[in-house]
Amino acid sequence: MRKSFAPVLVLSLALAGCAQSPVAEIDGAKQALDRARDSQAPDYAPDAWTAANDAQARLDAELDAQQHKNALFRSYSKAKELASEVKASAERATELAATGKEKAKTEAATLLSQARDEYSLAQQALTSAPKGKGTEADLASLKGNATSIEGTLAEMQTAFDAGDYLTAKTKAQAAIDASREIVKEIEAAKAQRRAA
Repeated sequence: MRKSFAPVLVLSLALAGCAQSPVAEIDGAKQALDRARDSQAPDYAPDAWTAANDAQARLDAELDAQQHKNALFRSYSKAKELASEVKASAERATELAATGKEKAKTEAATLLSQARDEYSLAQQALTSAPKGKGTEADLASLKGNATSIEGTLAEMQTAFDAGDYLTAKTKAQAAIDASREIVKEIEAAKAQRRAA
């Protein structure tokens, strides 16, 4: 009795044909991740960016696991699901990055205005600072600090104009803090002068 291997061969070819890596889905996921990176998701939506990268790591692990299996036993259905998850997570990161960037822009604009106002107050305080014996060195130091704030304000504006709102916020806060410190030191010097 002769056995036919044709059904086994057809089944093997069918299984091998089904076990193709989901290239289109993987490419779509990669493109979505690239768009998220380009939208500055790592800066403006860090949690969503991390979720997208975690999904990508799971996809990579699944693809690697399938590659190590015999071709007849490979199944990429889970990889397809994971690629869809990566794409959805990356698209969410892109959306949240746009929202986060707009929020940071608004916050930066507010801080820029506040930084300029605080710097003006520091300049006014410098003009009314006590002068006289023993104050020259302190006054020179405070004026040096004010000059440094001018540089920080310029860097702040440059960052804002370039769309780097996180840096603009950081620079603005530094200018605010430094301006307030000048006012505080001058007020302390005035109080000391009055007490003497």
